[in-house]
Parts: sequence; structure tokens; C-alpha cells
Amino acid sequence: LWTFCLSFAFDFRADVDGGMGGSSMQYLFLLSALGSGAAIAFIGRGHLLQKPGVYIIALWWCYLAFAFGVCILIGVPTVRFVRVIVPFVLLGVAIVVAHVAGCRRLRPEQIVLPIAVAALINILWRIFYGFAFRGVDMATVRFEILSPTLNWSFAYIGVATLLASRFKVSALLLALAAGACVLLSVTRALILPMFASALMCGLCLLLAIRWRAFSLDWLPRRLLSIAVVAGAAAMLVAGAFALQPTILERWTERLFEPSSGRTAVDPSLLTRQAEAVAMMEILKSDPPSIVYGKGVGGSYHWDDGFYPELWQVYPADFDFSDEMWFAGHSVWTWSLFSGGIVGALFFVALFGGLMIASLTSVRINAPYPGFAAYLGFLPFVAAWCILSESLTSNPFDERFAGLIFGLMAGLPQSLFVRARDYRVLYEPTREH
Repeated sequence: LWTFCLSFAFDFRADVDGGMGGSSMQYLFLLSALGSGAAIAFIGRGHLLQKPGVYIIALWWCYLAFAFGVCILIGVPTVRFVRVIVPFVLLGVAIVVAHVAGCRRLRPEQIVLPIAVAALINILWRIFYGFAFRGVDMATVRFEILSPTLNWSFAYIGVATLLASRFKVSALLLALAAGACVLLSVTRALILPMFASALMCGLCLLLAIRWRAFSLDWLPRRLLSIAVVAGAAAMLVAGAFALQPTILERWTERLFEPSSGRTAVDPSLLTRQAEAVAMMEILKSDPPSIVYGKGVGGSYHWDDGFYPELWQVYPADFDFSDEMWFAGHSVWTWSLFSGGIVGALFFVALFGGLMIASLTSVRINAPYPGFAAYLGFLPFVAAWCILSESLTSNPFDERFAGLIFGLMAGLPQSLFVRARDYRVLYEPTREH
């Protein structure tokens, strides 16, 4: 399990165009993940059909089979399909890994700890890699240092701070690392998963009190953890602005003057709109593809109606007509484009099934002692953190993001197994 979770801790975006891309190190990361995942699946092969986790496993592997079938039908180049599908394959393998770990009675804490360690390593590694190898400095750094684990980290920070029974040092370390990454990268979109984590953790607290997983005196006991994390974040912000005043200027510009008055709409939003409009037009030009899509790795472009306004902020010689085929800038427009209505429904079912499983696992464990309810809520909050960004970004264009989300989709199985075990212990006593 540790090998699987740490396999992409040092992953990075390779500056390679065409071909299979990547580097020998990234192939080694992939081999490590697939090898350890296959070993876990073999060890736990007798548990693969155990309910209810088998439904999530079947759902996602059916999507992968569907995507492969569409690729063959449409004739998408194999190289493109393989490069784009890897994060989704890792997602499927990760569901199996977490499912088997839960069925073999690993506690939720044992499954989540290596994820937290890997996320912390990747955040720090991406910051170092961006400055050391991507040619950026404090005045120009942007997406080059962003880690695909940030969404999940905000979810973990929220549940560990508000819902855990004791203070978690891991949450503080992740808060400092993730906060530094957000500040330096000047990425507005990351504010959304922060708010999503806070709102959903508040909702989870109310649900936990209703289900009697927590008592009403829980919140005052959490004030110390909240104060520590909030204080550390405030010190981080103050220190960053003091050491590098340009960060404040860059944040002011990104929040209030993203286009410097040159476009009526935020330039980033314009590119998303241009991409989405073009994708829908491509589907409309081939009506049957509205059902099954144009395939994972299928070609698309930006709608030319947006070019004049985009040239107000892009260089005059920038070519917007280049063919693109990566996983797009939105989970939903890309899933509809690549898989049609059928493909989009698979994604809806994945998110919906994960949330239902997460909340149900907490509710059925609430009557039994020693329950780490915050980890039961973690998949639910993590899903909402991704959904908060899903309209304007697609986290699944990164391998590590697929792996971590798959582990979240499989995590509730450990709690369902725990509830069954405790039911066997407690029900006879209650009947007596």
C-alpha cells in the first residue's frame, strides 16, 4: 500500500511534445503503481466481489472498457488514447487497492496515512521542481509549481481540523505546504476547494451530531485545532508578503484586474468558453457521437469566434487553431466530448456513488465505539473539493490526481467492513 501511494510522489509534468511523452522516471513511477496495485489485487482476489465496494469497481472498469471501445470505433490514435487514459486507469486500480485494504481489515487511518505523506512530498517536490527546472522565479511563477494533490489536501486539512478527535500534525504540515503553494502560484481557482472544504466539513459536523457520532460539546473542543491551523496560515501569509511584496501585487491584479481592462471577460474563462463551444459544435456535426462521444484522446480546438478577444491578451502571432487532444479544462465538457452522454453519466455515477458510500459508512458506524468519523467523511469532502473546480479545470489530466481520487472512492469499504464486524459483536448482546 505504501509503495502504491508513494509511486507518484515525485511525479512532474514533462516538457515533451508528441510520441508517448514522459521520461524514464515517469515510466518507472507508472510501473511501480501498476505493479504494486496488481500485487494487492492478487493478494486480495478473494475480496474483489465483496459488497458494496464491488459496485464502484465495476462502474469504473466498465467506463474504461467503454472508453476503449469508443477509441476503437472512432479510430483515435492509440498513442493519444494511452497518454490520456493513464490517470483514469490509475483511478480504477486505486479503487481496487483501497477496497482490498479495507476488506483485509486495514483501518482507515492506515490507508489514509500514506496518502497524506505522499501528498505532502508531492507539494514540496513540485515547488522545488518548478523553481529548479522550469525556469520560473518569484515574479513569474504560476501553474509550474501546482501539485495535483492540492484538492485532496484541502479536504484532509478540513476534516482533520474540524472533525478529528485529536489535533493532527499532518493537517498542520499540509496546511503550511499547500498554503505556500497557493500563495506563490497566485492561483485564484484554488480558493474554490478551500471554501468547499470548509462548507462541507461544517455540513458533515451537523450530520455527525445528528447521527450521534459526535456530541454537542464537540465544536468547543475543536477550537484549539482551528486556531492553530488558522494562526499558522496567517503567519504564512504575512511572512510571504513581507519577504516578497510582489506577491501581494500579483494577487491584487489576478483578483481584480485579470485582463487589465483589455477584455470584458476574464481571459481564463474565455479560453474555457472557447474550448467548450468548439467541443459542442464538433459533437453536433456528428449527431450519433452525442451518445458515445469522440473518444478519449479525440481532437478538438478552440472556437474561432473567441479569437479576436483572446488576441487582446495573447501575443498577436499566437495560433489558437492548433489541434488539442488532452483531457481539457473541464471535467464535464471533456467527459461529454470524449464519451458523450454515456461517458458523462459514468462520471456523475462515480461522484454520486462515492458521496453516498461515504456518508452511509459514517451513519452505520456511528453507534459503535472508537470510530474515526473524520476519515469516513473524507471521501465526501474530497469529492466536493474537486467538483468546486470541475467546471473550469480537469484535475484528472494528472496521474497522481486519478490515483488519489480512486483511493477515496475505495476507502468507504473499510468502514462498511468495520460496521459488519461490530454488528456481529454487538447485536447478540442487544438482543439478549
